[in-house]
Amino acid sequence: MTHPSMSDASTAAGERPDDRLSRLRLDLYSSEQLYRQLYRALRAAILSGDFSEGEAIPSENQLRDQFGIARTTVRNAMALLVSEGLVQQVRGRGTIVSHRPISHNIWNFGSFTELARRQGQRPVTRVLEHRVENGELLLVRARGLANGDSVTWLNVDTSELDLALYPGIERYDFAAQSLYEVLRRDYDRHPLRSELLLTVVPASERLKEVFAPAPDVPGYLCASGDVLDADDRLVERTSIVYSPAVQMKFATRWGRETAAHSAQENKT
Repeated sequence: MTHPSMSDASTAAGERPDDRLSRLRLDLYSSEQLYRQLYRALRAAILSGDFSEGEAIPSENQLRDQFGIARTTVRNAMALLVSEGLVQQVRGRGTIVSHRPISHNIWNFGSFTELARRQGQRPVTRVLEHRVENGELLLVRARGLANGDSVTWLNVDTSELDLALYPGIERYDFAAQSLYEVLRRDYDRHPLRSELLLTVVPASERLKEVFAPAPDVPGYLCASGDVLDADDRLVERTSIVYSPAVQMKFATRWGRETAAHSAQENKT
């Protein structure tokens, strides 16, 4: 069954090429909050190039009227875009795209358990927190690799899972089972891609204890954001803090327009 979404219908002759606002969709039946849906829809439009660098995205009033949503919903979505650095609010001009078309891939991001097994290693999970709060399962796990009797802990992984999407998931033992295997096998939810923000988080006592005897550092790299399926439905909200022992490789691809612009700047 296809759930209705909140948007204006396309014209009978087909959608106009420049009618970008009508392509945004909010799902009335989703358990995900509307402001997060709007944030993700606008974010995807910016990253795909629908709204280019220096261009104003639809105004607060346009978005409110388009979807029939509250002004606070739009403002909360905009606040997320601003905090991520994708847009900036300029007096007299509106909300302006400040993102260049660059795509990043973290090569070793994905299911920790599956990645370790593919590499012939033995993954180990230690559950640090497992509790239900505000209709969600909060699951915090230390993830590592076993080498004989010792374990090298590589990250601390926090998952927020909506119990409306995954009834009964709080009964699983995730020290013994892979979360993503459970989501695919028992809930027909197939993680496909992630939208993550990289930040540095302070070195808390918990992180120091998990990562010991790793080098003493003031902070750790953290990747946080949403994991989505093939239909862009939310699978989980995640936050992964990495040990200083982890080495990460980044692949960066510049969009054609940005690459050409950069090349022209280098000539002048």
